[in-house]
Amino acid sequence: MASEPTHTLSIVPSSATKEISLNDRAYGLLKNEILLCRLEPGAEISEGMLAQRYNLGKAPIRHALGRLREEKFVTTRGRLGNLVAPITLQDVREVFQLRLLLEVEVIRLAAGRVDEEQLRGLETRVRSCHSTGDTSTSDAYREANHALHCYIAQASGNGRLAAMVISLIEQHERIIHFSLRVQNRDLEFHHVHDPLVDALISGDAQKAADVTEAAIRGSQARIIDAFLSDATPSRG
Repeated sequence: MASEPTHTLSIVPSSATKEISLNDRAYGLLKNEILLCRLEPGAEISEGMLAQRYNLGKAPIRHALGRLREEKFVTTRGRLGNLVAPITLQDVREVFQLRLLLEVEVIRLAAGRVDEEQLRGLETRVRSCHSTGDTSTSDAYREANHALHCYIAQASGNGRLAAMVISLIEQHERIIHFSLRVQNRDLEFHHVHDPLVDALISGDAQKAADVTEAAIRGSQARIIDAFLSDATPSRG
């Protein structure tokens, strides 16, 4: 969490502030496009192509790509350019194995530590997202769902564990959208958070953990089935 603003911020040149804002904007935009698979796994990308596509300068694009490489969403081929990181069946299995180990535990720790009003508000925000046939719906749902799960992870009180789980959730989001492309299906909006939210608020750690594990295992089975039924060669 950033520290409170102080009077020293007033001496930061406006040009530097603008640069930071553009860097953050480019990073957020490209990451969202990758997570929603609008920039498809395995796709070749370049600073010039992305700058033109998103009407941004090369400098903020370069900054964003550096951050995304650190997060393993982009891979570099040296002078040959960059690739959106592929998604393989092994990636899917590893992400789900880690979610079962870490996310279930973070949910258990968060039980009884959440603020009911805040959690219900985040849940309502997710519930309000319904498919309307336009692409902005996917963006709104991803943002709302991500905010809900990030809040729960942070409520665990273990910052390092929360950070790892949030990273896994982002990787899972990309896997979901990719599996939907494999199956030629649109995002379906199913609200399944109610039992989890109730258990977290009541402090029933075991029920919250059980609900989470069941949801993860169900998602794992559906997504792996989609990958195995796809005739396309390896994504790696």
